[in-house]
Amino acid sequence: MLFDVAVMEKIHSIVGPFEVLSERRKDSSRTGVMEIRTDNNRLFVKVHNRLSRWNPEVYAYKHWTKVIEPFVPTLFSEFNDNGMFGIITTPIPGKTVNEMQISDDDKLARIYYDAGQLFRKMQANEKGLFFGIPNEDGSPYDKGVKTDAVSYVSESIESLFQSTYDKGILDDSFMPLVRWCLKNCDVFKGEFPAPTNWDLSPNNWMVDEDGNFTGFIDFENMLWGISLDSFAVITERYTFDKPFLKDSFFKGYGLENDEVTKCKQNILSVKSSIASIALGHESNNSRLYDCSMRMLRHISNERQL
Repeated sequence: MLFDVAVMEKIHSIVGPFEVLSERRKDSSRTGVMEIRTDNNRLFVKVHNRLSRWNPEVYAYKHWTKVIEPFVPTLFSEFNDNGMFGIITTPIPGKTVNEMQISDDDKLARIYYDAGQLFRKMQANEKGLFFGIPNEDGSPYDKGVKTDAVSYVSESIESLFQSTYDKGILDDSFMPLVRWCLKNCDVFKGEFPAPTNWDLSPNNWMVDEDGNFTGFIDFENMLWGISLDSFAVITERYTFDKPFLKDSFFKGYGLENDEVTKCKQNILSVKSSIASIALGHESNNSRLYDCSMRMLRHISNERQL
């Protein structure tokens, strides 16, 4: 249980007496989320069991999300004490798109457009010094981080594919696709590290009762990456059967649909899909595995490889 006695006492030391309104993610062993009420505030508490997720989320709130307030929660407090890693944030209006179960295509298209527009604003004018996860203080979380975009993408794809191949998760049939990616990684030459969210999805997009977009939540999967890295999860899992939603997101973002952009998208989708296939296989998540495998085959067919 992530919300043990020590964590509850830590929260009390920060906010004072509080009442628990609801607890989310009860089945998760990685993160816990709790809605609380104090005498003066309604707040959300999120606890992590990994610094690799706590660090970037705190950094994001302090450096990346301020430019898009009030369309994001604000950081009320954070704690990293005796193995307890947590953040306390203010709420924003609404529920997630998936919680609202929105099925109206016109509403969804507008939400995707607004999300693309807001994400572009968060990325604007932000330039990192390395590719990878930042610590709370901005230093690299991992050792041996890359500063060159071409080697960052190519070496990620090589290592990810080799790992899945060695484990028997992927076979020789995907080698031509991997070779094509590696051959074309020069398309990223000159790219600089930008705020990237590997979980930019309707799971974390908030809307009101009328389906109006109200903002983003959840930044634990953020890092300094390629600017288009964040789009992979959208194309891989959420818009494959509804490409007009992907188009709406891209229009909101202001993305040109030229051949260079398509090439970048395909390469980054291959990188993301291989990682997701490995995760889906190891965690027995069939949806994650199937969506990612579908994307690899689609790109391979599209590129006639």
